[in-house]
Amino acid sequence: MKIITDSAVYVQKNDIAYLNQTDLAIPASIFMKVFGSGIVIIDDSNRYEFVEFDAPEEIEFFKGIDWMIDYNEVKDLSEEETITLGQSIAEEKNSIAQRFNSLTLEERKENMNMVSQCELLDFKMYSLRDVLWFKQGHIKMELPKGVDFPAGFEQEKGIRKLIKTMLNKKEK
Repeated sequence: MKIITDSAVYVQKNDIAYLNQTDLAIPASIFMKVFGSGIVIIDDSNRYEFVEFDAPEEIEFFKGIDWMIDYNEVKDLSEEETITLGQSIAEEKNSIAQRFNSLTLEERKENMNMVSQCELLDFKMYSLRDVLWFKQGHIKMELPKGVDFPAGFEQEKGIRKLIKTMLNKKEK
């Protein structure tokens, strides 16, 4: 998921890990911010953390990636609207898959990008699911400072949040 603001783009580590597996040319500054300090492990403990990118070329790069869910576009959708969006993503993927499957073997070799398109749409669907689960309280995410929570979202505040944070640190 990406969050676009006036001065930066925040991208989840999960999306950056997936981006690294694609054949897109990633600007060097993005690669260095994330992977420049050595080995980076992205797992369940940090996959929803955000990395800030504020250079104009970085912002433009992420704005152009349509398979990354844009938080601001989906955060206030109802559950029904989110499911409808998910269905349209699935329909797009199925359409591409049907076209690919109807090709001859030679044509398939020339159109392998269709397989990549389907994989990117799968990733987009999983990201949309994560937003829905976040809004339903099934997964936790720390949003960057200044980013609004979804309408009606109840975040833990004050002493409850402090106590929970302390207990979680004690368990680790």
